[in-house]
Amino acid sequence: MFMMEIGAIKAVHLYTYRRLYITAELELNLKGVKYTFGGHDVFLSGMHGGESADPPYLGRFLYRCMQVCRVDNWEELKNSKILAEIQHGKVVAIADTAGNNWFNPAQEFSAMDQERVQAESSLRENPKS
Repeated sequence: MFMMEIGAIKAVHLYTYRRLYITAELELNLKGVKYTFGGHDVFLSGMHGGESADPPYLGRFLYRCMQVCRVDNWEELKNSKILAEIQHGKVVAIADTAGNNWFNPAQEFSAMDQERVQAESSLRENPKS
């Protein structure tokens, strides 16, 4: 079961998880109910902030949230209005209030991982001489 709700971003958080990883989340208010979007359940940076081979999840998350809300600064996200897709009690995607620019981190990060695996296998199959 899923539903859509319009709400506002009440706070933005960047924090370490288990003192090894960095993650970010938005704190949302949807009709008076507090939800979070992102965070360690959705993505983590590589250990100690990431190695060069780690996928850029943190940067992608920050960029896409700012893009959806049409802001140029992370702090400007606070009080931005969004449309949220809620599945099983969790916000899984956000969009602008018109529903035109959706960001679902699980889907986008999975696609990033698949592209990286394909690129790595292509390099292994066709090494440059």
